[in-house]
Amino acid sequence: MKIIHFIKLHNFKVFGEEKIIELDQPSVLIGPNNSGKTSALQALALWSIGVKRWYETKGKSKAVKNITTGINRLDIIQVPVQEARYFWKNTEIRKGSTNYIPLDITVGVEFKGKVYDCKMTFTHYTPEVIYSAPEKKFYENRELIEYVAGINVDILYPMSGIITDETLLPEGRINVLIGQGRTAEVLRNLCFKIVESDINNKTKFWDEVQNLMKKLFNINLLQPTFIQSRGAIELKYESPDVKNSLDISVAGRGQQQMLLLIAYLFSHKNAILLLDEPDAHLEILRQKIVFTLLRDLSAKNYNQVIIATHSEVILDEASDNNLIMIIDGDPLNIALKKDIKQALQNFGLEHYYKAKMKKSILYIEGSTDIQILKSFAKKLNDHQSVELLDSAINYYYIQNIEPDNTQENIIARSQGYFKYYKEHFFAIKSVVPEFIGLAIFDNDGNNKKDELEEPLITKYWSLYEIENYFAFPDVIYSYVFKTIDKNYGGPLFAEEAMRVFEGVFDEVTLKFIFNNNKQSLSDFKRLTKSLQETFWINNTKNLKMSEFLENVFSMYSEVTETPILLNKGKFYELIDFMSPDKINPEIINVLDMIKKYIQK
Repeated sequence: MKIIHFIKLHNFKVFGEEKIIELDQPSVLIGPNNSGKTSALQALALWSIGVKRWYETKGKSKAVKNITTGINRLDIIQVPVQEARYFWKNTEIRKGSTNYIPLDITVGVEFKGKVYDCKMTFTHYTPEVIYSAPEKKFYENRELIEYVAGINVDILYPMSGIITDETLLPEGRINVLIGQGRTAEVLRNLCFKIVESDINNKTKFWDEVQNLMKKLFNINLLQPTFIQSRGAIELKYESPDVKNSLDISVAGRGQQQMLLLIAYLFSHKNAILLLDEPDAHLEILRQKIVFTLLRDLSAKNYNQVIIATHSEVILDEASDNNLIMIIDGDPLNIALKKDIKQALQNFGLEHYYKAKMKKSILYIEGSTDIQILKSFAKKLNDHQSVELLDSAINYYYIQNIEPDNTQENIIARSQGYFKYYKEHFFAIKSVVPEFIGLAIFDNDGNNKKDELEEPLITKYWSLYEIENYFAFPDVIYSYVFKTIDKNYGGPLFAEEAMRVFEGVFDEVTLKFIFNNNKQSLSDFKRLTKSLQETFWINNTKNLKMSEFLENVFSMYSEVTETPILLNKGKFYELIDFMSPDKINPEIINVLDMIKKYIQK
């Protein structure tokens, strides 16, 4: 059943400028944490409270002189805030000392085959009280506002942890606890209400609840009973592999969450249900089921359901329904945009959230590249670049450079990294039009050409990779000498260790750079230091110098039977032993590009 068609928000929490969220049955609001999903649900709840309170105090009067009515903050149980001003965007309640900023919530309500704009305006009065008033054309239509005041809007927050003993509560107290997010304290009461309703109305809804739990979890949910001596409700279940019945408090969190949803739908018929993260505590299979379950039960119980989630599983399940992505209070209806939905599924919501916040992205080979660039910036005293690279910039790895079983790699892969960067960029740009990207990639010895046109600038290192800009013999020797001297102490030992290292270095250099030509290596070692530097740069520019470094340090470790002095993740430490005047101007150019295109 579709009761409302849209909600229009202005100055409510994260929603500053007026935003419209289209709604269907069911509707799914997706987005990362703190993006505005829950705020949208709370706005609907506040609007409903405002309409009901106004109709209770003013609606039956034929002549309304003062159209505003007051609402105490504590009475708005579904939208808990510390102080009334927290309903407003950035808590700004007035301009100057007297001009109060209106908070507007307009809902498109279907009534007698037509959709009406039902606008409520809220103004701040004290830390504990706000005023609400309907728009004139809304309250003058007495038949409409009476109908709207009769619509129940209920919000359900996810379950935290069920209590072991639950007393019998009146319906008003149940609603207060649900509004406060204390759903763990009312699960048994919700179930007990269904049984009472069956007795009074001669229905069999509890049988349906039992059947659903049987299908989903293979448990036999027993009928809740009121234990007079304790004044508490008992709710137990039977499991095939357990001899005695068990209290619902020992069930899995997923079972409790699913029972909460089912019981809530059966105990709140003919209402608009706002469900905040109904997939909480559910594994992927249950997340797939929950959307279908909510859709079917809401149709059966005459509910309109609006779901807020960041579950990509529900995103996939809801692909044919109303689907709104909200990022930082900015809603985007993607129900009919198949390309965007596919991109969301490929890369995940977090990538869009970061793009929305930063408006730019740095594409790099892997995580070590940022640390290398930062080390170059420090050596150059480029404080602006250091500060920028130290901040939480938006970046994306294109290379799976770490072993498959590392924690960092597993996390990065699960978050949508290591895919074709242009596909990633333009997928996000379809959602964030002002998005701009800078890609800094290895040349890999292939003489790749730069692509310097916005919005996606691609720069390739002229040398093979970024390690080629600091993997020089004098730099490596300086690092090794200091490390050996520091770790082992004593100049005699360090001198002997350096002789061993020189032998290893020569052996790797002979194989890696001189193709096992001993005469070429001998000729190289007789050159002056200046000529050696020139020769080294010219003859290694198309070689993978990170591999050279790995071979040197791993072989030295094997020969000396000591731990590896430096692994790939810390090659950037070599840059500390460079002279700033020996840093290639290309490094400076790339740092300037990052400062130009990438935002903090």
